[in-house]
Amino acid sequence: MGEEQAAAPVPEAWNRPRISGGTADDARPRAGMGAPEPASGVLFAALGPLEVWRSPGERVRVDQRKKRTLLLTLLLSPGRWISVEHLRLALWQDAPPRSALGNIKTYLSELRHSLPPPPGMTTVAPVVASVSPASAILRRPVGPGRIESRPGEYRLIVRPDEIDVVRFERTAERGRAAARAGASRQAADLFERALGWWRGCAFDELPAEVGGAESLRLEEARWAVREELIDARLELGEHDRVLPMLRALTLEHPTRERLWAQLLVALEHSGRRAEALSEYRALYRRLVTDLGIEPGAELRRVHQQVLEQGSGTPARPA
Repeated sequence: MGEEQAAAPVPEAWNRPRISGGTADDARPRAGMGAPEPASGVLFAALGPLEVWRSPGERVRVDQRKKRTLLLTLLLSPGRWISVEHLRLALWQDAPPRSALGNIKTYLSELRHSLPPPPGMTTVAPVVASVSPASAILRRPVGPGRIESRPGEYRLIVRPDEIDVVRFERTAERGRAAARAGASRQAADLFERALGWWRGCAFDELPAEVGGAESLRLEEARWAVREELIDARLELGEHDRVLPMLRALTLEHPTRERLWAQLLVALEHSGRRAEALSEYRALYRRLVTDLGIEPGAELRRVHQQVLEQGSGTPARPA
C-alpha cells in the first residue's frame, strides 16, 4: 500500500534544544530528546517535500505521487471538508480520466490505512487471518482513521500541533512577542527554531492553481522571520555574525530593501561606515537605472542615520 517504515533524518527543528518559557503549543518533549513534538508523536511536514512521521526516526513513506498530491491538498485546509472536484483538480487539472472518482476513493482508502490514527482512536493491528487451507485475508483497522468522508467531500483529521506549518507560525509569533518585550536572545532562539522547520519550498508538489497561493504566503512568512531573526541578532550586537548572511541574501534578492537596511546597520556597527555608504550609493544607482525608482523611506532613513552616526543616533531598521 505504499507504506514503509524506515529510520531517516528527522526535520531539523525536531532536533533543536527546547527553549525555556514554552507554552502548550510546544507539547511535551519525549524522554531522551531535547526537541518538542506533538503530543500524539505524529508530524505532517509540508514545509518542503511531503513527509509524515510517527515519531522522530520513524517515517511513514507515501511514495505514490497521486497519493502525495491528495494528502497535501487535504493538508492545505486541515480539518475542513474538501470537495471531490477540488481533489480532482489537484490530481489532473483540466484532463481528468473517466475513472477519476473511483481512483480518488482508492487512493484515499490506501492513505487511510497507511497514516497513523488520530489521537485517542483505538485500532485493530493489521493481521492475516486464515479462512481456508488455501487462502487468507488481511484484516485492516476499522473506522475512518485520519480521513473522513461524506457525500462529495473529504477531510483530514489532524491536530494543529501535528502540522509543521502551524508549528512554524506559532513559534514565529512567540518570537515576535519576545522581541516586543525586549527579550532579543529569546526572540533570536525562537526565530531560529521556526526556520528550522523548513526543508525546502512549501507545498511545491501541488499544481499552482491549487497550492500556489499558500506556497507564496508561507514563503513571505519565511522571509519575514529571516529578517526578524537578523533584527534580533543586530539588537544583540552580533553584527559580524549576520554580515555573511546579509551579503549572500542581498546578492540573491537585490530588491528586498529591508535586507539592505540591515546590511547598512551591520556594516556601520562593525566600524565599516564608509563601506555602508558605498553600498547604499551602488544600490541607489541600480534602483534608479534598472527600475526607475528611488529607495523606500525605511532604507533612506537608515542611510541618513549612518550619515549622522556621529550624532549619537544609532542606525537600525524598524
